[in-house]
Amino acid sequence: MPVRPRWVVMSTDGDMGPQDEMELLTGVSETKLHAVGMILAAIYGVASAIPISAFFGSVGVSGSIGLSICIAPLFGILLGPKRGFAYGLVAGVIQAALATVIPSAALALAVPTMVLGPSVSGLFTGLALRPWTTVAGKRIPGPSITIIYLLLVIILYEIPEYEAWWFPAVYFAAVITALLLQVKEVRFDPSAEGWKKYLQVVPFTIIGTATDFSMMTLGAVYLMGIPAPVFGFVIFPFMLGERIAAIVVSAIIASVALAAFSDLWTGTTE
Repeated sequence: MPVRPRWVVMSTDGDMGPQDEMELLTGVSETKLHAVGMILAAIYGVASAIPISAFFGSVGVSGSIGLSICIAPLFGILLGPKRGFAYGLVAGVIQAALATVIPSAALALAVPTMVLGPSVSGLFTGLALRPWTTVAGKRIPGPSITIIYLLLVIILYEIPEYEAWWFPAVYFAAVITALLLQVKEVRFDPSAEGWKKYLQVVPFTIIGTATDFSMMTLGAVYLMGIPAPVFGFVIFPFMLGERIAAIVVSAIIASVALAAFSDLWTGTTE
């Protein structure tokens, strides 16, 4: 009997039956997902060195925010919670390594929690893809888990920085979005045209952007000690523009990727 890949089982007449075809496609999809994960991690690392905005600390400009904020939501959208978290960690390691040699990426050294941003985004965005996700054989309400995390971030910010209570606007938007995703599932339709093609991904880029930003926020609060007036009146306007841009750009990139690899959306629930 000829040697075959262990995930391909031939039928007695030499053709593959429906079950065999499904197993073959599963193997191909797994390989594709891992390839996408490595590519995303590399792109994220490089993008972190491309500045698009200034980061304002308590004493003025203290670094630059990279283009990687537009890539972070893609880990969860394209890879799901488990792979999104894993490859997000890889991306964070690449970002940290580049931060030691490239000045434009050095913000990760000032706010080290930033390197966890893509993995956190991958995990919680991936959980929000479906109302229910199976983990270790048990069904859990993915968007609700994401809501709990976002509320925790809001509370941890508001306790010391309540004077600039409006700063977590992006998080509040993400909480509302996740709540809607818990009661209404969204599936990507590659045949959609015009703005509808991109709009269907926006709920997930909102969550992905917010969860990625959470690591920067908590680091700025508890490691850098930035005061509330700086958060509310200096950082907030820039942050809002950056995150809206990240939401839009991420939605465009994700829509193009999902249209090209339509099987990714159905293979990212783990």
